[in-house]
Amino acid sequence: MGTTAEVRARGLPDPGGLDAAFAALDRVDALMSLWKESELAALNARGVRSVSGETYAVLRHALEVAEASGGAFDPTVEPLVRAAGGFDAEPIPGDGRRLLDRVGYRHVHLDPKTRTVRLDAGTRLVLDGIAKGFAADLALAALAGAGATSGLVDLGGSSLAVFGEALHVDVRDPTREGPPWASFRLGEGAIGTSGDSERAGHIVDPRTGGPARGVLQATVVAASAMEADALSTAVFVLGAEEGLALLARRQAMGLVLRWEDGRRVIRTTPGFAADLALVAAPGVEVKEQGAR
Repeated sequence: MGTTAEVRARGLPDPGGLDAAFAALDRVDALMSLWKESELAALNARGVRSVSGETYAVLRHALEVAEASGGAFDPTVEPLVRAAGGFDAEPIPGDGRRLLDRVGYRHVHLDPKTRTVRLDAGTRLVLDGIAKGFAADLALAALAGAGATSGLVDLGGSSLAVFGEALHVDVRDPTREGPPWASFRLGEGAIGTSGDSERAGHIVDPRTGGPARGVLQATVVAASAMEADALSTAVFVLGAEEGLALLARRQAMGLVLRWEDGRRVIRTTPGFAADLALVAAPGVEVKEQGAR
């Protein structure tokens, strides 16, 4: 899916456990990547198809998050991403609004009995913003199933899942070089991050067709990487207030980076700083959602 993968494990009784983890990543890539001839690419080309259990599960979860976020995260955003220069396509200036009639999660119809997916005319799917998290979850489960005492799966820094060890996480401004704004510690769980650093400008607002401008970066901590992955995109699009409120409704935690009146500010969900030992750098203000 156009990114890199790092897998680490301790205590594996058989190094074949690493092969199983990478096989899980390859499986999701083969099914859901638009960087190759995948099951998802075939669905986009035909408009209707019975799909694998994995693709169906990811798409069902994607539609759930799309509805919960009011369309801030939307798996039908593929035409807008491509027009903005995603998938190494040439950007098409001003094309977003013209494509909006093809975008919207209600253009996707699922039949759970046959796992058939039908797309309305002109609608195309992209699952990069949630399938990477799903892949990380599967790879981590493969490590645990192979007997690892701890494990970590990191997909390009945007989707990360870990168990059995405490992880030190730096929170950096993706738009410029410099020391981290803050750091926190994660035990078991998953992180999803969306920001302006990697393939800048290709996170679009599905509701407007234009680039998302809400915050510099959104980082979400959730029980699964699939959930964290999708929610980080939604929060990045929604901005601090609406985005953090969404996380609270989804029983996830998170933070956003943004500048306020020339000052560096981190806004967090309630309890984030205490629960995850958040430490801000000098000059960075931390504001908890709902606090005055």
